[in-house]
Amino acid sequence: MAKAVKAKEKKVEKKVEKKVAMPESFTVNSMAAYISEAKGLSKKDAKEFLETVFDLFEAGVLQGQRVPVGKIGKLYAKVKPATKARKGRNPITGEEMTIAAKKATKVPKFAFTKGFKEEVLKAKIKAK
Repeated sequence: MAKAVKAKEKKVEKKVEKKVAMPESFTVNSMAAYISEAKGLSKKDAKEFLETVFDLFEAGVLQGQRVPVGKIGKLYAKVKPATKARKGRNPITGEEMTIAAKKATKVPKFAFTKGFKEEVLKAKIKAK
């Protein structure tokens, strides 16, 4: 019976998450290293996990959906409307010219949540 209790205690100890220092720079490799240390995965598996999440974000946006990114905000694509041709003036020479029309385009956008914006105001940012 004592062996069973010790075995359970060992399993509980393994499940406790390690305190891992945050990476200095936030690149895919540094984030993968952080996840691998914090969750006990190999760096390769952690990097594959991150790439899968990024692919999922991309697929959602390309389908025209607003993709939630945790507590940070939502990622989406927006249609930028077309513009008509118009008259303009060269600021250097003063010569009148026609500014060409532009087609409608799709651009990626990100909307931050109110809570994240409030947290950023409290952030300690180092001056460079």
